[in-house]
Amino acid sequence: MKRNLLLVLVLITALYACGVKSAQKTADAEPSVDVTSGMTIYKQQCSKCHPAFDVKSKSVDRWNEVLSTMISEKAKLNEADGKLVEAYVWNQLGVKGK
Repeated sequence: MKRNLLLVLVLITALYACGVKSAQKTADAEPSVDVTSGMTIYKQQCSKCHPAFDVKSKSVDRWNEVLSTMISEKAKLNEADGKLVEAYVWNQLGVKGK
Protein backbone atom coordinates (compact mmCIF):
# COMPACT_ATOMS: atom_id res chain seq x y z
CA MET A 1 0.00 0.00 0.00
CA LYS A 2 2.75 2.45 0.96
CA ARG A 3 4.70 1.46 -2.12
CA ASN A 4 1.70 2.17 -4.39
CA LEU A 5 1.10 5.52 -2.72
CA LEU A 6 4.75 6.46 -3.14
CA LEU A 7 4.65 5.41 -6.79
CA VAL A 8 1.56 7.54 -7.41
CA LEU A 9 3.19 10.57 -5.72
CA VAL A 10 6.36 10.18 -7.79
CA LEU A 11 4.31 9.86 -10.97
CA ILE A 12 2.22 12.95 -10.18
CA THR A 13 5.34 14.94 -9.37
CA ALA A 14 7.00 13.90 -12.63
CA LEU A 15 3.92 14.76 -14.70
CA TYR A 16 3.59 18.13 -13.02
CA ALA A 17 7.25 18.96 -13.61
CA CYS A 18 6.96 18.07 -17.29
CA GLY A 19 3.86 20.21 -17.65
CA VAL A 20 5.50 23.24 -16.06
CA LYS A 21 8.59 22.99 -18.26
CA SER A 22 6.44 22.63 -21.36
CA ALA A 23 4.42 25.72 -20.47
CA GLN A 24 7.60 27.72 -19.82
CA LYS A 25 9.08 26.74 -23.19
CA THR A 26 5.90 27.82 -24.97
CA ALA A 27 5.86 31.17 -23.17
CA ASP A 28 9.54 31.77 -23.95
CA ALA A 29 9.25 30.73 -27.58
CA GLU A 30 6.20 32.80 -28.48
CA PRO A 31 6.17 36.38 -27.26
CA SER A 32 2.75 37.94 -27.05
CA VAL A 33 1.60 40.26 -29.80
CA ASP A 34 1.98 43.25 -27.45
CA VAL A 35 5.60 42.37 -26.70
CA THR A 36 6.37 41.88 -30.38
CA SER A 37 4.67 45.16 -31.30
CA GLY A 38 6.50 46.91 -28.47
CA MET A 39 9.82 45.56 -29.71
CA THR A 40 9.10 46.80 -33.23
CA ILE A 41 8.17 50.29 -32.02
CA TYR A 42 11.18 50.35 -29.68
CA LYS A 43 13.61 49.47 -32.45
CA GLN A 44 12.06 51.84 -35.00
CA GLN A 45 11.55 54.87 -32.78
CA CYS A 46 14.63 54.67 -30.57
CA SER A 47 17.01 54.10 -33.45
CA LYS A 48 15.93 57.35 -35.10
CA CYS A 49 18.14 59.33 -32.71
CA HIS A 50 20.50 56.77 -31.18
CA PRO A 51 21.15 53.03 -31.23
CA ALA A 52 18.33 50.99 -29.74
CA PHE A 53 20.11 49.85 -26.59
CA ASP A 54 20.05 46.28 -25.38
CA VAL A 55 17.22 46.43 -22.86
CA LYS A 56 19.17 44.38 -20.34
CA SER A 57 22.00 46.93 -20.33
CA LYS A 58 20.05 49.18 -17.94
CA SER A 59 18.49 48.56 -14.54
CA VAL A 60 14.76 48.67 -13.87
CA ASP A 61 15.19 51.97 -12.03
CA ARG A 62 17.10 53.47 -14.94
CA TRP A 63 14.46 52.29 -17.42
CA ASN A 64 11.78 53.94 -15.28
CA GLU A 65 13.60 57.25 -15.71
CA VAL A 66 14.41 56.77 -19.38
CA LEU A 67 10.98 55.58 -20.48
CA SER A 68 9.05 58.35 -18.76
CA THR A 69 11.14 61.02 -20.49
CA MET A 70 11.60 59.37 -23.86
CA ILE A 71 8.01 58.26 -24.41
CA SER A 72 6.33 61.53 -23.59
CA GLU A 73 8.93 64.19 -24.39
CA LYS A 74 11.59 62.98 -26.80
CA ALA A 75 10.07 60.24 -28.97
CA LYS A 76 6.59 61.70 -28.46
CA LEU A 77 4.86 58.33 -28.67
CA ASN A 78 1.13 58.18 -28.22
CA GLU A 79 -0.13 56.50 -25.07
CA ALA A 80 -0.87 53.15 -26.72
CA ASP A 81 2.56 52.88 -28.37
CA GLY A 82 4.24 53.98 -25.14
CA LYS A 83 2.50 51.18 -23.25
CA LEU A 84 3.60 48.66 -25.87
CA VAL A 85 7.23 49.78 -25.56
CA GLU A 86 6.99 49.58 -21.77
CA ALA A 87 5.50 46.08 -22.00
CA TYR A 88 8.41 45.02 -24.21
CA VAL A 89 11.05 46.48 -21.88
CA TRP A 90 9.51 44.98 -18.73
CA ASN A 91 9.13 41.62 -20.46
CA GLN A 92 12.80 41.62 -21.44
CA LEU A 93 13.81 42.47 -17.88
CA GLY A 94 11.49 39.84 -16.41
CA VAL A 95 9.51 42.45 -14.49
CA LYS A 96 5.96 41.41 -13.69
CA GLY A 97 3.07 43.69 -12.91
CA LYS A 98 4.26 46.89 -14.54
